[in-house]
Amino acid sequence: MCGNEQGRKRPGPNLMGDIAHFTVHDLRRTFRSQVSALGFSGAVGERAINHSLKGVEGIYDRYDYYEERRQAHQRIADVIEPLVWVGFDGKL
Repeated sequence: MCGNEQGRKRPGPNLMGDIAHFTVHDLRRTFRSQVSALGFSGAVGERAINHSLKGVEGIYDRYDYYEERRQAHQRIADVIEPLVWVGFDGKL
């Protein structure tokens, strides 16, 4: 993943060229922050990155937030999609 081998203490070489080093966790953290910035609740954000709710909330709140998670993922996709197409001239 991006030049890093699973379980290595020191990162491997950056295989992404001019892109700064990042990990999958960086993408998860960014996604989680953006879900909050878009106004979704903390419970939706945590469930959207497949975290269990903690403490008493996790014990009593058994709702799966499926529709809210779907909406959060779609809103993030709507933000990212135009950025992905930059440089592709609309073609892949």
